[in-house]
Formats: sequence, C-alpha cells, structure tokens
Amino acid sequence: MTIDTSLTKVIDLLAQLTIFNQYDFSEFLSRFIKVVIHIIPADSCLIYFFDKETKQLTLVGSKKPHENAVGNIHMKAGEGITGWVAEHHKTVAIEEKAYEDPRFKFFRELPEDKYESFLSVPISDDSGVVGVINFQNKKIQKFSQEEIHTIESLVKIVASAFVSTVLSRKVNKLENQLEERKLIEKAKGVLMKFKNISEDEAFKLLRSEAMNKRKSMKDIAEAVLLVYQLK
Repeated sequence: MTIDTSLTKVIDLLAQLTIFNQYDFSEFLSRFIKVVIHIIPADSCLIYFFDKETKQLTLVGSKKPHENAVGNIHMKAGEGITGWVAEHHKTVAIEEKAYEDPRFKFFRELPEDKYESFLSVPISDDSGVVGVINFQNKKIQKFSQEEIHTIESLVKIVASAFVSTVLSRKVNKLENQLEERKLIEKAKGVLMKFKNISEDEAFKLLRSEAMNKRKSMKDIAEAVLLVYQLK
C-alpha cells in the first residue's frame, strides 16, 4: 500500500486536526477517525482513552457503530494488545492472525477481533500515554514504516485535544448524573406526599414505571413533577 504524502494532502490533514477541539466529543472522534483512515484504510478503527488514575482503558470511539460496546469495554494497562501498547508506550503491528498473538484479548461484542491484521498505536502527550488507536483489517495487511510513522506523528498532534474532549465529556456526564439524581429525589418527595408512601416505595414506583414504559428514571421523574404541579 502506498501513502499519499503530497504537500496539499498533508496540509489539509493538519488543518483538520488543528480545529478538532472546536467540536463536541462525537464530532471530534468522527473527524479524527476520518483523518487517520485516510492515511491507513482499515475495516475497523477503535479508539480507547487511558485513565492514568485508574490505569484503565475505555473504548470511546469506533469507525463502526458499537453503541453497546462504546463506554462499556474496559481493559487494564498491560491487558490485551491494547493494554500492552498503553503500558509499554510502543506501537504493535501484526500483519496476520492477530488473534493468535499471546497478548490478544477477545471481546465477543467486537466482531473485529476475528480480523487478520492489527495495528495498535499509543496516543501520547507530554505526560505520557493518554489513549490508544487500533486499526484492524479482515484480510492480511502489511503496514509500512511510513504509514506507522505518519500515524504516530498525527496522534501526537491531537493528543491534547483528545484528552480535553474526553475529560469535558466526563464532566458533562457527571453533571447530567447529578441533575438526574436531583430530579429523582424531588419526584420521590412528591410521590411520598401525594400518595402517602415511603421513600423506598416511591423509588420502586419510579423504577417500575421506567421499566414498563421503557423510559429513563429521569424521564419518569420529570413526568411526575409535571403532573403533580398541575394538581
């Protein structure tokens, strides 16, 4: 495989990378993946964030839709090829039968784990590894040194934006969880007052309604508050 190293293409890629931090989390990862896939075409591209406090990798982005896997697949440093890359700060390139590598860890949620080739590159900033990006192909794939070097250089450029975007998402998630807890507590209080039930019974009622209507607890809590405010 040859890589397009024309000046125009390189400038275009760098221009896209420099504005990544203007986008939200999903848009950031979408553009990030489009750029790297332009350099190394792959059937799969997975991005993991490395939390230095917990020493844990979490799947945060994918070329293919993996709604149930993103955010729910975790590995410790040193676990699997991805964990090995995070722990040793080194790129791993396997042309074929990557699933037979002794470091490999299989996840049934990821069909890509049955693919042949595997390229895993650490995403690093001045503080060390902050993530890992993986490329996988169904067929045998030889990754050139030029391709690997280009990807390693590009991920360094976006490392700081990658970290800030991930952390921003974590903060927003925590804020949303706090807001949800407040709404649920308020809704429980309303139910306890108007239905003359205990706190535990109020919570079970909210949870039951959420399950029956296939809604979130937050949605049910908001509905409860709206209904009883009108009374």
